[in-house]
Amino acid sequence: MVGLIPKIFVLHLLGDTENSLIASNKELITQCQSEDIEIVSSNEKEDFKQIIRKYRPEIVVIEEELFKANINNSSVTYRSKSCQPFKLVFINSNLSKEETLEYFRKGADDVISKDSKAEEIFLKFFSILRRKAVLELNLLTSLPAINRTYTVLEHCRNNLSDWAGIHIDILNFQSYGVMYGVSKSDNVIREAAQSLTQSLINSKVAKYFLGHLGRDNFLILCETDALDVIIRAVKRDFKLLLQKLYKDSDYNNGYIISSAPNKVRRKEGLLNLNIGYCSNIDRNFLSGTDIIEQAVKNKKLAEEKNKRVLIMESDEDFALLLEETLVREGNEARVSSGANNLIKEIEEFMPRTLIIEASKLDGAQSFVPLCQKLQRYKDEFGLQILVATNVSGYQNFLANGADVYIPKPYELETLLKEVRRLRYTHV
Repeated sequence: MVGLIPKIFVLHLLGDTENSLIASNKELITQCQSEDIEIVSSNEKEDFKQIIRKYRPEIVVIEEELFKANINNSSVTYRSKSCQPFKLVFINSNLSKEETLEYFRKGADDVISKDSKAEEIFLKFFSILRRKAVLELNLLTSLPAINRTYTVLEHCRNNLSDWAGIHIDILNFQSYGVMYGVSKSDNVIREAAQSLTQSLINSKVAKYFLGHLGRDNFLILCETDALDVIIRAVKRDFKLLLQKLYKDSDYNNGYIISSAPNKVRRKEGLLNLNIGYCSNIDRNFLSGTDIIEQAVKNKKLAEEKNKRVLIMESDEDFALLLEETLVREGNEARVSSGANNLIKEIEEFMPRTLIIEASKLDGAQSFVPLCQKLQRYKDEFGLQILVATNVSGYQNFLANGADVYIPKPYELETLLKEVRRLRYTHV
């Protein structure tokens, strides 16, 4: 079976001759094969753009005569978005410094003499590939960056019969950065990369690829039957990181408190992995971008399964207005008949979000025992509680079970914004 990592191709453009000084060099071919490098030759009668799209070569070797004759030819100078090959020009004889610089000005990346020995050519290839590999790494994590990741994605899409992609981003990363600062956020990315790498090693999966798409976005490619093993491993190992990333007080609480406009206070959960995946079993994909978008979409679909909102509000007119607005936004909304029936309604309706007017419960004093009763539903199906109140002291509410505190009076849009946010938040 073809590996997850694409084979390295060197494309040799021959010009008007059928004689290849590279392809006929058995010593060079043997050395290249030892490093999984394959040399492909093509003459000028073929469509260079099509050849480059097919092989996605790391290096393109162009004969001196062909390079001179086609210096403005878009086929010879073609570089696709997903493949930026290194152009190496073979020259017939030693050139002066000025002549060599002229080649570079006209698009060559390096030059080498045709009378070079196989060892010299191989070392030139190897040096180029090593430089390219370094340039294709993310500076923060040293993982393959977005261009290299897309190259591997395209290889899987075009050449493999069995593959899966796992897209990972970090929940609550933005709120962590606001609380702890940019340098600490960078450290989270580095630690996450190391954790993912170690998870893949520990999972003992034979074939995988880990790339860094940027900031807190990562992509793992693997065979379909390895999905469950990898996802369990990365979730387990990431949790072990948390204690070293947080202050003891925040880690022990299991959350941090952030501020929002209009004096809103939010209980933000600790960092967690947000994982979505897809595979070629699902459907045929048009591009690497299509694959990533589907994995991200699958994450959102999983989060959107529960759009139920239960409203406990003393102002009946406002409660009905809120219910109608939430339904228009695609939620399932219901108005509670009151505190006496709340537990029964929660068990029947199983809402994702509960909106409580805490003043109706005689402030925080009545809220505390209610939240103790609601804790089991937080554990069972992720119930999240939004408190809208004219009672001051957000610390008491957040410490005793509320996930968002909104002081009255407030604009309807403020409350709606927090309901939307809670749908995708894990506290």
